[in-house]
Amino acid sequence: MLNRPSAVALHRLASLLAFLLLIGLAVQAGRVQQSLLVANEAVDDGLALISSIQDLQLTLLEVETGERGFVITGRSDYLIPYRSARERLDAERRLLHQRLESNERLSAEQLALLESLIDQRVSIAESNIAVRESDGLEAASLRLLAAGGRQTMVRIRDILDPLKNEERELLAMQSDRAAEQAGRARQVAIIGVAFVVILFVAAYGALNRVLTIRRQLLEDAEHREARLQALLHTVPDELYVIDAERCVHRLVGEAPVTEPFARELHERLDETGSEGLLHSFVWHDPDDTEYEVRMLPTRDGEHLVIARDITDRLRSRRRLRDQQMYLRRVVDADENLIFSRDADGRFLLCNQSFAGFFGLQPSEVEGRQPSELDQASLLRPLSVGDSEVLAGRDELRVPELKIRDSDGNEHWLQMLKRPLTLSDGSQHLLAVAVDITQRREMERMKAEFIATVSHELRTPLTAVKGALSMLQQGYGGELPDDARTLVQVAEKNGQRLVHLIDDILDIEKLEAGQLEVRLQRADLTALVEQALIDNTPYADSFGVTLELRRAERQAEAALDPHRFAQVLANLISNACKHSPSGAAVTVGIRPVTNAAADWWEVAVRDVGEGIPLEFQSRVFERFAQADGSDRRRIGGTGLGLSITRGLVHAMNGEIDFSSVPGNGSEFRVRFPALSEADGHANQEEGR
Repeated sequence: MLNRPSAVALHRLASLLAFLLLIGLAVQAGRVQQSLLVANEAVDDGLALISSIQDLQLTLLEVETGERGFVITGRSDYLIPYRSARERLDAERRLLHQRLESNERLSAEQLALLESLIDQRVSIAESNIAVRESDGLEAASLRLLAAGGRQTMVRIRDILDPLKNEERELLAMQSDRAAEQAGRARQVAIIGVAFVVILFVAAYGALNRVLTIRRQLLEDAEHREARLQALLHTVPDELYVIDAERCVHRLVGEAPVTEPFARELHERLDETGSEGLLHSFVWHDPDDTEYEVRMLPTRDGEHLVIARDITDRLRSRRRLRDQQMYLRRVVDADENLIFSRDADGRFLLCNQSFAGFFGLQPSEVEGRQPSELDQASLLRPLSVGDSEVLAGRDELRVPELKIRDSDGNEHWLQMLKRPLTLSDGSQHLLAVAVDITQRREMERMKAEFIATVSHELRTPLTAVKGALSMLQQGYGGELPDDARTLVQVAEKNGQRLVHLIDDILDIEKLEAGQLEVRLQRADLTALVEQALIDNTPYADSFGVTLELRRAERQAEAALDPHRFAQVLANLISNACKHSPSGAAVTVGIRPVTNAAADWWEVAVRDVGEGIPLEFQSRVFERFAQADGSDRRRIGGTGLGLSITRGLVHAMNGEIDFSSVPGNGSEFRVRFPALSEADGHANQEEGR
C-alpha cells in the first residue's frame, strides 16, 4: 500500500495525467470537431453545387424536351414544361454562377463560356419553336437538325459533368478524412464513441439529403414520363420507332405494324444514305388511305417515324383543283368579257374572251395590274366605278362603254360590276362586259327602218283614208249596200293601221328619249272623267259600261294631259277587250302613301278572265300577247301596255298591276301628289 506522499504524488500524477489527458482529449476533440465541421461544410457546399448543376441540367433538358415535343406535334400544350423551365432557368443560372464563383472551381473564361452556351441553347429552342409556328413541321425538323442544339448540350455537359465528378471526388476525400479522424477518436472511449456518433449523424444527414434529392429527381422523371406518354396518346398522328436492329415498333397503341408499311420504311431507310437526313414521302396503303410519312434519326441510332393521314386533305385538294379547272372551262366558254380584280386593281381572273380582246393570253393578265401591261391605255376605261363598288355599292351597271380592242377597232360594251367579299374579309370585284356593238348598230338600223317605213306608210295611208271617206260621203256616187260595207271595213282597218303606226313611232321615241312630255298642274278627276267620256263609244262596242269612283278630296298632280289621256285610253280599252259583255269596268281615284311620299293613284279594274300566271312577267313587253287567237278576235298589237309604262315613267309616275286568273285584273298608275304650297304656280316641264 502506498504511503501518503506516494499516494499524493500518484494522485497528483494521475490528476496531472488526467488533466493532460483531458487537455489532450479536448484538443483532439476540438481538432476532430473542427475537421468534421470543415468536412461537413465542404460536403454541404459540394452537394449544393452538384444539386445546382443537376437542377440546371434538368431545366435545360425540359427546355429541350418541350421544344422537340412542340416541333414534332405542333400543339401549344406541349410548350407548358418549356415555359416553366424557362421561368426557372435564370434563377438556377444565377445560383450556380454564385456557387462557382465562391469556390473558384471554374475560371472566368469557363464561366463566360458556360453562360454563352446556355444562351445559345435557349436561343436555338426559341428559333426552332418560331420556325415550327411559321413554316411548319418539315422546316422546323430541318432546323432542329441543323441548329446545333444537340452539340450545344454536349458542350454544356462537357463543362458541368467534369465539375460534378470532381465534386464527388472531393466529397469522397472529405469522407475519408472524417473516417480517419473518427478512427483516431476511437482510441479514446467515450469521446471516440461521441465522435463516431457525431460522424454517423453527419453522414446520415448528408445521405438523407442525397436520398431525398434522388427521390425528388425520380418522382420528377416519373412525372415527365407520364406527361410524355399522355402527349403521345393525344397526338393525332401515328408514331413509330425503328430501332438499331431495323425493327419497327408502334409508340402508341398495340396494333401491329403492317408488313407493307414496314417494308416501305426499310426501303426508304436504305434510300436516305445519311444518318442526319430527314426523309419525307407519301405512302398509299392497301386500303386506299394516303399518309404523309416523315423519318427522323435520333441520337441513339434509332429513327422516329411520324405518319399523318392526309387522305381527306388530298381529296379536298383534288376536288378544289377540279373545281378550279371546271370554273376556268366555264368562264373561257363564255363569249362575254369576264374579269375579277382585287382592291389594289390586280387582275385575279380573266377569261379567254377578255384576254383575246386585248391580244393577250389569260396567263399574261392574271396576277398583274393594268399599268404593268402594254395595253394599259386600252384597259383604263374598264376601271370606271371600281372604287364605288369596293366601297360597298351592291352593283354598278354601265349601259354603254366605248373601248378599243388590240387591233384599234371601236367596240361598245355593256358592263355589270358587283363586289365579292371573301372569308378573310378582303374585297374583290367581279365584272362581266357584253359586247353590244352589233346590237347597237342593229338597233340603229332598225330605228331608221321603222321610222322610214312608218313615215312612208303614212303618205299612201292618208290618201287611202281620204279616198274611202270621199266614197262614203257620196263623191263617187251612191254606193250599193255591199260596196258601202266593204268601204266601211276598209276605213276601219285603215284607222287600225294608223294606230299601229302611231304606236310604233311612240315606242321608238320613248326608247330614244325623244318623246315630248309637257308637265303641268292638272285636275286628275277632270282628266279621268273626260277619258271615260271619250272611251264610252269603244266600251259600248263590247257591251261594257264604265264606272268612276271619285276621290273624297280634290286630286291634283303634275301631268301632261294629252299623254295621260293616252295612258287611260290604253288601260280602259284593254280592260274593255277582256271583259264579258254586260260587265262593268271600274276606274277609281284614291290617295296612297308609299315610301313616306304622297301619291294619287288611278286604278282600272275589269272582271274578265285575268292574266295567266306564266304570262304576268311579260305583260309590259313589246308585242306581248297572252293568247294569239283571242287577239285576232278582239284586235290589238301588244304595244299598248309597253307604251303606257313608258308614258307613265316619263311623267315621273309608277305603274303596276295585280291579276288573279278567273277573277279579273287591276292596273294602277300613280303620280306624285301636289302639296298646297305648289298651288300658287303652274309647273311646266318639257322633255
